[in-house]
Amino acid sequence: MARSSSDTRVREAFVTAGLTRRQQSLLHTVLRALDNGSALGFHAATSDSALVALIRAHDALQSHIAHDQPQGRQLLRVLRTSAVCVRAALPGFPARAGLRAALHELEATTEALTANPLQRPDTSALESWITDIAKAVEERLGTLWDARAVDLGKEAKAAAEIAVSVYLRGRDADALKHDLTNLLAKGRPDAAAISALLWPTPRRHYLTVLVSGARSLDELDDLLPGARQWPITANQEPSTALLAKLEPITRAGVLVRVPVDAADLGTAVVLGRRAISEALDQYVAGNRVADLTLEGPWQVTGPDEKPVLGEPAKASVKRAAPLSASRSEGLRAALRIAHIAQRVEAPMTSAALCWNAIESTGLLAEKSSRLARACAMQVLRQQVIDAHTQLRLMVAEELRRLAGRARKAKDALKRAENALGRTVEVIAAARQAWLDSAAAHQRAVDETTALMALVDAHVPMTSGKPALIEPDRWLDLLLPPRAGRQSAWDAVTALAAFAGGLAEENVELWRERLARPPLLAKWLQDKQDTCHALLEWLYTTRNIAFHHGRFAGPVDVATAHAGRAVVDMMLEILGRWHSIQHARGQDLTPPEEIFSLLARRKDALSAVLHKANSCHQLSIQHITGPDETSWVAPRPGSGSG
Repeated sequence: MARSSSDTRVREAFVTAGLTRRQQSLLHTVLRALDNGSALGFHAATSDSALVALIRAHDALQSHIAHDQPQGRQLLRVLRTSAVCVRAALPGFPARAGLRAALHELEATTEALTANPLQRPDTSALESWITDIAKAVEERLGTLWDARAVDLGKEAKAAAEIAVSVYLRGRDADALKHDLTNLLAKGRPDAAAISALLWPTPRRHYLTVLVSGARSLDELDDLLPGARQWPITANQEPSTALLAKLEPITRAGVLVRVPVDAADLGTAVVLGRRAISEALDQYVAGNRVADLTLEGPWQVTGPDEKPVLGEPAKASVKRAAPLSASRSEGLRAALRIAHIAQRVEAPMTSAALCWNAIESTGLLAEKSSRLARACAMQVLRQQVIDAHTQLRLMVAEELRRLAGRARKAKDALKRAENALGRTVEVIAAARQAWLDSAAAHQRAVDETTALMALVDAHVPMTSGKPALIEPDRWLDLLLPPRAGRQSAWDAVTALAAFAGGLAEENVELWRERLARPPLLAKWLQDKQDTCHALLEWLYTTRNIAFHHGRFAGPVDVATAHAGRAVVDMMLEILGRWHSIQHARGQDLTPPEEIFSLLARRKDALSAVLHKANSCHQLSIQHITGPDETSWVAPRPGSGSG
């Protein structure tokens, strides 16, 4: 579930450039938000975002005006849930009037449509505010980059909004890592340099791919202006290397090259493949027996005119396990549709299928807030556990970084000893640098090993693929310290400081939330509202795609990714619930009944958090399980210590 979205090269660049903890955390938040392996709540497509909420509302209004989709009540639900998301973002942008004005415009439009559903709303004002707020998000980077004293909660929301804006600009995670390390190699950058890196001006790229199933595509340049094609038999540069990568070619094909304006190479591949794929719709329709497909390998030539070869990454696992050992017949349709949605390349279709997967469990659109409540509790569980995983990952990264420095210093010493003309002083300095870096690494290993032993003694993990056996024992170390927990609690503090950056801020942020139950209740509500708005938009997207036939939208890629993330979480909840019941020999609870039970559980948890003075009775271990409660009797050692 959790990934660091970083590596020792990025971490070394952070340290060498002298970035502050806040700056490291901000950049790491963006990198993780662009990582397609990130879970619900971490990826940019699924995080709290006022900008995305406004774009959805604007698109819904325009589609309603042009095609009467979404229709009356659904349009109002989209507008209202979008307004809730925008309102939640207000504290993160206190000095900017645009967000409040956009919220007022959105609420006024909703009120007018409620009074007179037949009127045609004016969307021009909302459109101008979206542009203004997008600029405000970019400006927010400047204050965040140089901030000293920060409000962790507000700054976390602002960092997430910045990550969403970068995602919408079309930044690829790997390309951003590459560009970022190159920039940091020149020293500590200012906010303007980071802003230019995160939001670059799109530049011209050329993508070349093989289309299998035809030797030529008539009138391609009319469908894709600027496109070129040539047969696979032609020995034409720079396609020679791509043809070698494609071998053996087993059927007729044609090489197609299209121009793409993109922020980076990775994004150029995505946009170019989508453009060619959509153009192929014409050829498949005109040749019913044709099976035209895009092959995986590609070649991109960027502004530097250097061709780069690649192919889509395909994840694999050593052992594949089923979602549940039970047959879970109530989930069969959802499992099948979710599988298809994951493999469909067209984003609007994938998003529409995601809603169908949800609907197949028996959840009606009007009851989508039930699933939103269940997801909010599951996000709470996942993000608390993620704080532990991130801490371990980033401690390990820092140790690898120190080990790498020691190896480089030792190599430098060997070069100094072997070089002719090196003075004794130069060799001595190189030897001392090696000894110092090796000693620093060993001290770090010794100290973190001792600290981790204290944590692991209180928070046991499974062998093999590490996972928490009892997540509540990790929760203990984020709650205010209690008798018998102080040494392990202090060890987490020390490890977080050693890891720095996002790991340290995660620990501090969760400790702050868990020390103030009403604050945690507010966070839970924000997650519920975000999921609810997303579900309403998924349903709207399904209607627009399947009833109106529209296959492109302003945030369709984000919607498809978010839809798959929600379906994954829904199936995770239902699959775990059924697995437990299957192991006990119990009848499997229908999915719609599970949603109803979890919705009531979430409401009960929120009510008790608003009144509680402490979160020590909170339990995340089985918070979305079949017969467990999220608020338990006081655990041993519940007194403050």
